[in-house]
Amino acid sequence: MAKKKNISHRSLFKDLGEKTLNLRSCEVIFDIFLKACKNMKLNWNEGWTEWSKKILVFFADWGRLYDYRVYLKPEYGVLDTDKKPTSEYLVDLCWSFEDENDRVYWLELALESELSSQDIDSIKYDFWKLTDVKAFVKVGIFAPKLKDKNAIMEEVSSLVASHGIQVPAEKYLVILILNHGPTELEAQRIEITGYEIDYLRGLREIGSKRFPAVP
Repeated sequence: MAKKKNISHRSLFKDLGEKTLNLRSCEVIFDIFLKACKNMKLNWNEGWTEWSKKILVFFADWGRLYDYRVYLKPEYGVLDTDKKPTSEYLVDLCWSFEDENDRVYWLELALESELSSQDIDSIKYDFWKLTDVKAFVKVGIFAPKLKDKNAIMEEVSSLVASHGIQVPAEKYLVILILNHGPTELEAQRIEITGYEIDYLRGLREIGSKRFPAVP
């Protein structure tokens, strides 16, 4: 559980108010991500580089809001809690709890995003990185072809089940960003769906929302 401090933060988080959030809940993380999508102004006509930047910076700012140490490539221009540029560690982004005095350290959240490729093998490769990292919540954000939606979830849940090291405290949040194409109504063209996978491969859909391709 994490209580948000009374500090100034960007407009992406204004709707959170002064809530106490369970940041180890996939439902909570996915719900806030959906709310933030509108503020991020994600546009299907933009390149995936811009999508990745907006999403990673959002998660970085969110982690900093709760005083986690954030690991992210320095080229994204995010300053860490020590006011220095962030650096990358293991995956695309991490939230780390670090207390030097008590010598306590863990990864709260690890995130891997593969939006530039719709290939199933490329998505599996990036998801596999998450299975090799220890963190309470592991987030994978992917944009497969619509027809591969079910196949992707079958593949990544199988990777969790077959991994030789399984930690009961860990959960996986898989976010799929899907384009239903021009035959769909504009207001419902983009589908963002979230799934939770537990360490035994238990898979369940936790939410879904449809968006216009152009906000």
